[in-house]
Amino acid sequence: MLGPVRAGLWPGEEIAAWSHANVPGVRAPGLLVVTDRRCLLHVATSSVPDVDTPLHRLSGFDLERSKSDRVRVQLNGSRGQDVLVELSLTSRARSRAVGRVLSALTRHDILAPESFDAAMTSPLPPMPRGVRGQARRVWVTVVGVLVLLVSVAFASPFVPGPGALTAVAGFAILAKEYEWARDVHVWAARLAERFISWTRKRLRLSRSRTGVVQGPEPAAPSDRDVRQDLEGGCERTG
Repeated sequence: MLGPVRAGLWPGEEIAAWSHANVPGVRAPGLLVVTDRRCLLHVATSSVPDVDTPLHRLSGFDLERSKSDRVRVQLNGSRGQDVLVELSLTSRARSRAVGRVLSALTRHDILAPESFDAAMTSPLPPMPRGVRGQARRVWVTVVGVLVLLVSVAFASPFVPGPGALTAVAGFAILAKEYEWARDVHVWAARLAERFISWTRKRLRLSRSRTGVVQGPEPAAPSDRDVRQDLEGGCERTG
């Protein structure tokens, strides 16, 4: 998912930290990226534009632990340019990624709440999974792997079936629990969008070329025109 973000960086701009993020009310996954110049919120869908906020326009951020396994971060910007995201804390790796992003903001003199200690490796401790969370992870893993195995079977010449579509469905299931599967699913979705767009352009171009070459069909001669042609031929013969 970092590919489009890296492609849009300014010359000499470098990424300081990043973390997977979710925007409330948006199903598509996103990224919260902090560079040495900006704070970027990138959502993996063309329907939601990226939010690009220079660091000098951010005054601070607030933390709200709305749920035990995630934290809601509100970046307070000037001119009403606030950014609201939710960051997952279901593992130590995710917690450290969130800590690196928020610590990168504090290094640019962006005020943090008093409860946030940027000197800690994991300023926001992860929330260990309970029995229900572990059961959900196991269920998602088993179903996702089974769907991927079915896609491999469909990809063989002996079993007919939509192998690629089944593989995308398997990664979509695994993306509910694994970031790597989420990245693969986003990559496949973007590839499918490009292919559909390329196919539509080719169809429109083919139709336009066909219309230019063939041109409009000639109109059928009327009875009056046929009668005039016959009379003219008889006079020339006489």
